[in-house]
Amino acid sequence: MKKRAFLFILALTALSVLIWFIGEVLIAIFINNYWVSLVWAIFCLVACCTYSVWKCPHAPDEDEDEEKK
Repeated sequence: MKKRAFLFILALTALSVLIWFIGEVLIAIFINNYWVSLVWAIFCLVACCTYSVWKCPHAPDEDEDEEKK
């Protein structure tokens, strides 16, 4: 795994945990409902995974490198 991909994963994880935690605190203060909290957690997980797959820096395939030579 390249350093760039590793840093991307760490930054995305830290940001998503921060966003999830702030959302949980706001839900606890204003709404205080288990189901809203559960939906928020699922939404955060799906959004993080979707963004990770969409924007993660990928290593070029070895087959493409061989074809270019």
